Amino acid sequence: MTQLSRRSFIKAVGLGAFGLALWYPGLSASAAPIRIGLQAPLTGAFAAFGKWHKRALQAAIDRLNAAGGISGRPVALLTQDATSDAVTAKGVFSQLVLQNNADFVIGSVDSTTNIATAPLAQQLKTPYFPMGVATEITGSAGNRWIFKSYHTGRSALQAVGQWALQNLGRRWTIIASEITFAQSQAQDWMAQIQQYGGELLRTITVPFRAPDFLPFLSQIDMNKSEALYQAFTAVDTVRFFSQAAQLGITSQLKSLGMIEGIDTLDTSGPGFEGSSFITSYPRLTNQVPQELQAFDAIYRQNVGISADDYALDNPNEVVPIADLFGSWQALSLIHEAVERSGWQDDADHPKLIQALEGFQYAADADFPQGSGFVRAEDHQAFHDHYLEQVQGGKLTVMLRLPQATGFYPATVNYAQQGF
Repeated sequence: MTQLSRRSFIKAVGLGAFGLALWYPGLSASAAPIRIGLQAPLTGAFAAFGKWHKRALQAAIDRLNAAGGISGRPVALLTQDATSDAVTAKGVFSQLVLQNNADFVIGSVDSTTNIATAPLAQQLKTPYFPMGVATEITGSAGNRWIFKSYHTGRSALQAVGQWALQNLGRRWTIIASEITFAQSQAQDWMAQIQQYGGELLRTITVPFRAPDFLPFLSQIDMNKSEALYQAFTAVDTVRFFSQAAQLGITSQLKSLGMIEGIDTLDTSGPGFEGSSFITSYPRLTNQVPQELQAFDAIYRQNVGISADDYALDNPNEVVPIADLFGSWQALSLIHEAVERSGWQDDADHPKLIQALEGFQYAADADFPQGSGFVRAEDHQAFHDHYLEQVQGGKLTVMLRLPQATGFYPATVNYAQQGF
């Protein structure tokens, strides 16, 4: 019989206290569960994302357990509300690891939280899968215990940079929220403008949740600007497009942004028409590449997403479908790494980390977003992107961008770090 560590024994006997004992055929009733912690922003500015990440991850875990779990062991989800505050979220990470005995933690969508938590992951020696998209997460702010299962801002903007400078304009104004998520994009887009011979006229920084965008929109030089790069989260995105439309800005200038800014929004609203977005996955089923359609159906059915990207149980709620691949595929990475490395408990974390460094995956139901790989040096995942435009109120795929277009040189090499 396999000997369990003290920590694994605690996990085994404590499972029922969390109400997580869902047993399926093929699972051993005596096996210690593998515990996945979720640092979820269930309240605050990012609550809509936290809710759906929890839902997607639970659906992925249920599907995995129904198929026999991981190496015959059940997988259990432990969720704590990280709010939308980095200080609170750091405490939640510590609680998940030290009190709830989480083996792995999937992180918040808030980049500021991810960056603040990264040193704790290294200190507590717990693999951490953050969901934010700031480039620094798998750059200067990361370490060997951090893995991304989803794109970063730099890969998305690298993928679309040449196209945008050729088709949207060469003279740009950047307007972005003050938060890390947006400022990281502003820096990365500035680099794309320089790389492809464009001109940056001005960068305008807007306070988070500013009630009035007019003072900032008035700073745009309409005589010189040809295109806008905008970087906001949902509430601010609505205010930006609504007020920019009122001033006639969106009808005169082309705009570009990342999907995360509108991932929970209905794009039929004022000002969205004609705007462009770099996305990691098509919003609508009929826009999904043919070779991914079967996997798309499995993903949507399990999570509860309609073909036109609304919640099946609430036809008025837009689902952040692309963003949710991060959590779904983080579980798939854990699954693959556990089985490839022979992982048993936290003593085997170094072996698991090494199994993920340079890991390549093919498109299937576990990786429905498509094929990709995790770069060994900085633990960043790379996958295909799409250029989508709002046409007739709906996001429409204009261009598919292979994963190689989003590749950028690693700025760090975590694989050289010890454990």
